[in-house]
Amino acid sequence: MNTRVRLAGAALAATLLVGGAVSAATAQAAPASSGTATAADAAVPGWEYLDNYPSKRACVADGRDYAGRYKCVPFGDGSYDLWVWV
Repeated sequence: MNTRVRLAGAALAATLLVGGAVSAATAQAAPASSGTATAADAAVPGWEYLDNYPSKRACVADGRDYAGRYKCVPFGDGSYDLWVWV
């Protein structure tokens, strides 16, 4: 049950963070084969969930190790979710 709640929370957070990029990405048709794929067919970049941490300090420590942008979002049970920009 706890896993389903976390997954539902992560899905909701991803939808809120990415916003319209999700609908724009799903609106595009997939290429017929990998041989015909172009750069425009690549996934739309956005925030990607990495992991959940028991404290903000632990989340920030791992976020700093990531090469790009990151943010630590409170989960609601006192833990923090690490999101990175891809």
